[in-house]
Amino acid sequence: MTINRILGVALLGAVLASGPAWGQRNEIRQLQRDVAILQDEMRMQMKEQTDRMVGIESMLKTMLDQINATNRAVTVLDDSLRSRIDEGMAKPMANVGSKVDSMSEDYRYVRETVAEINSRLNRLSTQVSDLDNALRTMQAPPPPPGGAPGLEPSATTPPQGMNAKSLYDDAMRDRTGGNFDLALRQFNDYLTWFPATDLAPNAQYFIGEILFAQKNYDAALQAFDAVLERFPRNAKTNDARFMKGRTLVEKGERNAGADEFRALISEAPNSDVAGQARTQLRRLGLSVAPSKTPARRR
Repeated sequence: MTINRILGVALLGAVLASGPAWGQRNEIRQLQRDVAILQDEMRMQMKEQTDRMVGIESMLKTMLDQINATNRAVTVLDDSLRSRIDEGMAKPMANVGSKVDSMSEDYRYVRETVAEINSRLNRLSTQVSDLDNALRTMQAPPPPPGGAPGLEPSATTPPQGMNAKSLYDDAMRDRTGGNFDLALRQFNDYLTWFPATDLAPNAQYFIGEILFAQKNYDAALQAFDAVLERFPRNAKTNDARFMKGRTLVEKGERNAGADEFRALISEAPNSDVAGQARTQLRRLGLSVAPSKTPARRR
């Protein structure tokens, strides 16, 4: 139903409802004019709405055309760039790949060569070490009594294929594993066969440590004295002095042990074992200040 029909029906309903006012022609004419004005206003609003929709549609069409044009331009530019990149990079990249493959092969050869050289150097180093130990053993004068008191060496010369490093490593492994008797014999053999090596003081010290753990304090005291007398300055000097002090305390020679602790603190005040020596003195209820320089016990 159109707007004119709606308005006509409304007008007719108003006239019929007026009943007695049917004859009032002036009022009817006025009503008709109002209806006409209302129709004109409705038509104007409809026209404005239509024009506005047409404008919006035109604007949207323009925007879509611009977007499509931009997409086409981007596609063309992308194709152009891809083509140039492919043409400009394909050949250089192929050359680079070939060079990388060649360099990888050269590097693999160099790495294998270096590994072979290292292997030969290691074998040569072992042989030189064994030869040096043999020369030191032959040239060194007979060492003073050391090792574990009462424990004879397994033999006067090392077995075939035995070297200083492997024997020392075996002894340390057995010591760490609690195989004290076996470690004690291995350290004793080490001192007999390789007495002039850098690790000889360590072997002598660990002999004393094992004997101390076994509560064989007399033998342990001799072993620690051997470290201090045979190897006066070495990595185990401070440890041997500290353990000598502990051994004397365990033997009941409290003051002599305290003197060893004080001497250690005086000679190496910043060492770790100096701190342990201070702790031992405090436990004994004694002063840290040294009273006099102790004579080393045998």
